[in-house]
Amino acid sequence: MQTVEERKEITEYWESSIDLGREPGEGAIQFAKQFIQSQADAIPILQRLLDGEIHDATDNRIKRCAYCQYYWRDDSLRNTKKTCCDDCHTAKKSIQKRQQRERQDLINPKPRKRKLIDDYIWWLEYPLWLDEYSMLKIGWKFEVPHTMKTINSIEAKNHIYGDGNRKTSIKKAEY
Repeated sequence: MQTVEERKEITEYWESSIDLGREPGEGAIQFAKQFIQSQADAIPILQRLLDGEIHDATDNRIKRCAYCQYYWRDDSLRNTKKTCCDDCHTAKKSIQKRQQRERQDLINPKPRKRKLIDDYIWWLEYPLWLDEYSMLKIGWKFEVPHTMKTINSIEAKNHIYGDGNRKTSIKKAEY
């Protein structure tokens, strides 16, 4: 049994000098423990183990994990497992699902939701609306409809003040 300090040293060595891109799974760690007797033996044995020099090359049950890429022993009945532990299996499936979603988005992109403003063709010389419903729903925000009473009061003010929005003084010339 290893102490906490020995495990920490092995883990630090594993992370610093042996970089396969991912941390080893539980199955890979159990497989490596078979070959390590003491702390002093651990570092050189781990390097040889990762190079594939220690274990029996003819043994079909010794495989590389499909996720973490470390060697491990397959204890399944039919020798069909691809990953060393459940964590590696979950991580592998997560990556596969992410790639599947990316491919799906490339092949069949989600169509943009149609908006009412899309019915307004503004870039032509004479802009127009394709749909009357859209015109009424959007247009009222810019050209607010008024009641007849409001329109009459606006016209009366325009008559008094004129187009310049200033009241014109009425001067009568005396002859």
